[in-house]
Amino acid sequence: MIDVNQNYSREVECEYKGEKYKVRDNGAILRMAREGKPKRPKDEVWTFGESINRGYAWFCGEAVHRIVAYAFLGQPPTPQHVVDHIDTNRQNNRPENLRWLTKLENILLNPITKAKIEFWCGSVENFLKDPSQLSGHEKEDANFTWMRAVNPVEAQRTLASWERLLSKSGPRIMSKGNPIEEWIFKQSRFDKDLDFINDIEPVNTTITPTSTLNVEPDNSTMQANSVRNESNRRYISKTEFMKAIQETCKSEGWKCKKNYKAEDWKADVLITIDNQSIAISIYKRAKEAGKFLPLMERDGVKGYGLILSSWDDEISHFPCFNLQWNENGMEVIVSESKLSLAEFIKKVSENKIEHLSKTKITAVDVIFDEMECYSCKSTHYIFYVRYLVDEKGKRYDDAYGGYEHDQPNLPDLQFGEEILEVVRRYIDEHPEKGIIMGEVKERHSRTRNEDYVSFGCPKCDAIVGDFYLRNMEIDLMYENDESRMNRIQLKTPFEMPISDWVVNE
Repeated sequence: MIDVNQNYSREVECEYKGEKYKVRDNGAILRMAREGKPKRPKDEVWTFGESINRGYAWFCGEAVHRIVAYAFLGQPPTPQHVVDHIDTNRQNNRPENLRWLTKLENILLNPITKAKIEFWCGSVENFLKDPSQLSGHEKEDANFTWMRAVNPVEAQRTLASWERLLSKSGPRIMSKGNPIEEWIFKQSRFDKDLDFINDIEPVNTTITPTSTLNVEPDNSTMQANSVRNESNRRYISKTEFMKAIQETCKSEGWKCKKNYKAEDWKADVLITIDNQSIAISIYKRAKEAGKFLPLMERDGVKGYGLILSSWDDEISHFPCFNLQWNENGMEVIVSESKLSLAEFIKKVSENKIEHLSKTKITAVDVIFDEMECYSCKSTHYIFYVRYLVDEKGKRYDDAYGGYEHDQPNLPDLQFGEEILEVVRRYIDEHPEKGIIMGEVKERHSRTRNEDYVSFGCPKCDAIVGDFYLRNMEIDLMYENDESRMNRIQLKTPFEMPISDWVVNE
């Protein structure tokens, strides 16, 4: 084992889930003793981790890579982001090998998943352009049920950054004479057998051009590479957009000025509808739009950005929307709505596109997961909050509940008092479901050598610990089987911060 005191140049401090850590850039961590409390046996000790589970290093029930990421990369861009190991070695926890990705990005970069999708669809890009083409294939492999939950907006955002992600992925080349690299790369890399590809039936991946701008098809669409090239022609250029929007304005009778320039801002198109001025521009990145849209609003002009090739979630509060092809031409994606250019501009003029900064959560969709007690072998259940549901019935991924509860101002939807009460009541009111769940209380973990709230076996009270719960969330993060969803109303609705644009009818 490499010495934790070697091969590091930086040491920083961070707080993660109520604990303070020192973290080194060689991937080693030290949990600091709690002020005013007795020192625990594992406090003030440098370590790369005390155990390995699913290839990851763990310390007292916490993933080492997440602690390192918080220390050197900062908090994730959104609660839905997870830590990815760029070189695929799950024990290489040096900061330069870690990055924040969405769950979908992380899943698609998995070599097994990527190989399977490429065989089915020709490329991951083809899948992201039309996730529905894999409908039914998840029945062949339960590990791919997450495919059904990929929505078009999430797919488009991932597609926009896919080439960049691929350019930063792949096996890492070791530098010579670095003992920590030599030790890390001797560990298991979790290479898996790809023989399953021989048994997969490919789907028809021929793609017909859907542009209304007379894009001619490639004559070699039957070749796999040509399929990929043909699908890429569905990207929209600025020239194509300008032609399409001028045709739209002409057909609707709207006044349209190209390449409009004000004193300190500019727009590709300025449209006048009933004395309203609407400025629309094409941007490669939403960050570019942030320079001009506030200036347009200052001058009484409604400014909107359409994004062609990338997405910047950090400024999603600006009115920027993805522009893509559909079978009838161009469409603008507004949250879960798809609007033609004409529909989008009409909604803008009618003030029906609204930004939401919060929503009221009134219910949760819960999955009861069956398990076998490791001690007495009896069968019982634990629950997982899969979706948060607002007052309009819209679902949100469980970004704030579960064991990864990093939002202290929001209710605990894993072990909070109210969630336990309403779940128990639901179980009592639905005896036909046959759900048997043990007590949820504080128990002592010999693995972690400390007490924490956990599920337990209803017969022998054996603890269902963090390792099992983490594995369960990974297995269920894209579960979308409606037969497994149990909608439970909360006693006390709460407001959740969001950043979303919606179409109000």
